[in-house]
Amino acid sequence: MGDTLMISADVAGSPVRAILDSGSAASIINTRLVKRLGIAPSGRRIIRGTGGRVEVTEISDVTLTVADDRRRLPFAIVSDLAAISSAFGRPIDLVLGEDILTGRCIALDFTLDRIGFAPTGSFAGGSGWRRLILTHGTRRELLVAASIGGGSPVQLIFDLGSANALMLSTAFVAAQDLLAGKARSTAALGSLDGVQIVTTFVLDDIDIGGAHSAAVPVAALDHWQSDSAVGSIGLPLIAQFDVIMDLTAGSLWLRPTPPKRRLPMLKDRSGFGLAVSPSALTVAHVAAHSPAEMSGWSIGDQIVRINGQPIDPSYTRGELWRWRFLPAGTHVRLVDGSGIVRRLTLADYY
Repeated sequence: MGDTLMISADVAGSPVRAILDSGSAASIINTRLVKRLGIAPSGRRIIRGTGGRVEVTEISDVTLTVADDRRRLPFAIVSDLAAISSAFGRPIDLVLGEDILTGRCIALDFTLDRIGFAPTGSFAGGSGWRRLILTHGTRRELLVAASIGGGSPVQLIFDLGSANALMLSTAFVAAQDLLAGKARSTAALGSLDGVQIVTTFVLDDIDIGGAHSAAVPVAALDHWQSDSAVGSIGLPLIAQFDVIMDLTAGSLWLRPTPPKRRLPMLKDRSGFGLAVSPSALTVAHVAAHSPAEMSGWSIGDQIVRINGQPIDPSYTRGELWRWRFLPAGTHVRLVDGSGIVRRLTLADYY
């Protein structure tokens, strides 16, 4: 999908689809895959997510292969990735964390959907590239500095695994008065540690290393866990750039993508928070003041057809999933689980 970086990988000889997540210090393997491979757990530990702390199992001495690059990790986290799989509409068995990214340069070209690996220290910049310093927070978060709304630079987590362009703590949003005069709504934000309802709005401007991005969708969290950063930069915002990461050298290289090649920074205009299954979309959240709320949709309702096309296992692999992000004023014909046709007009509700 357009807001998630998915790549092919291999766990102990078993091919899987993986998410690349620089916001996770350790790689995470789905519980069902560990059981299928017959790998015995080696212990338990506490990890922190966007909503709080959660206890998980770990396994030791794990072999992962990405792009023909084989890496042996001393441990990996084991967790049920069903909620993440549901959100993406396909099985997700592996989250590749920072541990798989160290010791190499990683090049990301989002417009061509390519990822490349090279030895650490092998990239020295060039025309149009801007070098930013990567540091670590107290909980091993990967940090980069940015200026939000014209303010002084602050630390943000650089999180390739986040489908949200920008997340900020509500304390920071309030301190900077970022909601003044802004339309706002709500969204459901899910992670390994559960779901929390967040406030959504659009930020006028963010400056990352001298490169500006405008009209950035923001999710503001009441329960922000990091004490080293006020928020995080996610994939939709990161994808506005060509990216080269060298964690060992502490370098992040960014080059703004030319406007004609730049991927759109997706913004929902429906108001639905949806869980994806092979035959239906189940409403998990209805955003405040949104078209979905105005049309009377409720949590638990299902969508089985969109503009005449049935929901099936190919939903997230083609173009149908983009319907929520089409321009304001677009009319959408939905069929609910009872077979009733319900029309929706997309809008910029925040």
